[in-house]
Amino acid sequence: MMQMLFATEMPKEAREKIFFAGLQLFTTEGFKNTSVLHIVEMARVSKTTFYQNFSSKEDLIVRLFEELAVEIIEEVKEAFQQEERLTYKAYAGIRRYVEICFTDPKVANLILVESVGISQEVEEVRRAVYRQLADLVYQTVRGELPQTVSEKDIVIVSQAMVGAINEVVIQNFNQPSVEGADFDYLARLLNRIIIGSFVNLA
Repeated sequence: MMQMLFATEMPKEAREKIFFAGLQLFTTEGFKNTSVLHIVEMARVSKTTFYQNFSSKEDLIVRLFEELAVEIIEEVKEAFQQEERLTYKAYAGIRRYVEICFTDPKVANLILVESVGISQEVEEVRRAVYRQLADLVYQTVRGELPQTVSEKDIVIVSQAMVGAINEVVIQNFNQPSVEGADFDYLARLLNRIIIGSFVNLA
């Protein structure tokens, strides 16, 4: 499967073409304004091919969301793993996530804005992805905190951190004043908030 993050050219495989066209259209025209016909026209595949791969455009956005989530989580994990110290791990992971959202705003738009409220299935996928990101934060800090800090506290703070990061991205990713240099600023500030929260727990 072709990586969807940062994809700029139409892929060759039919399923990937549909993913690519869906991502483009859902984030430029909006989910509600995009029809299966629009998607197959942009992908240059038949409706039959579409329905051989997806049961509906709702199914397409769920599968696309899942695919992008896997890629994003792998990128963030890799950034975490390249650092030894907790403060650098958190910063590296946050920075990579923010960087993805700002350099590929279609992805941020799809996972944080355009997919909201489409269906119960999409909401379940969104929650599962946010749980995975929160679990990544949890796994990163668990070993660094004293045993006196409860698991429940760490889980809740991890969930709150993912929510806060996503809200900052939503508020800033499509602002024309935000440029590449601001990845560091946002990541450093968010990292300070996260580390501060966990230090307070300890």
